[in-house]
Amino acid sequence: MIYQSTKYFKEIGPCAYRNWKSDTDCYLLHGYCRSFKFVFGCKHLDKQGFVVDFGGLKDVKRQLQEWFDHTVILQSDDPLVPDFQRLTKDGHCKLQTFPLISSEGLAEWTGEYVDSVLQEKYQGRCWIISSEHIEAEKNSAIYYPFENRDRLDFETLVELNKEILSGDIATA
Repeated sequence: MIYQSTKYFKEIGPCAYRNWKSDTDCYLLHGYCRSFKFVFGCKHLDKQGFVVDFGGLKDVKRQLQEWFDHTVILQSDDPLVPDFQRLTKDGHCKLQTFPLISSEGLAEWTGEYVDSVLQEKYQGRCWIISSEHIEAEKNSAIYYPFENRDRLDFETLVELNKEILSGDIATA
């Protein structure tokens, strides 16, 4: 890699969540305006001299808003998912689920999503170096896809999420 650039999506939200497996107050429903920072890399700039054309990331911002703006996010195996699915069906909230609800898990989910967008749009010319999920000003987690030996691509993460929700996979 020779070039790097960053994109910061500030305060996508608000969204409510709970980490049902937490031993602290994080098992209670609470919320944050989440932010995301992505670091991109490449060996060769495009014809404009860019690693990534930031103007071409509007769909990424829309997807982040779909997941994290005025939503309730729960881990796919949270026992309250059926209750929130009913609330969603009745128009009282907008539920989104993820295989892992921690900041680390959401950094992985969003990083793999953005990398999948880059791979499709740029045919492998550029990629995600890191994905940072900023839960609050004081808390964040960073995911480095290429340092993850057990890396799952975004399509696999989506399928995993569906399998957990359907009960086909039990999580510990």
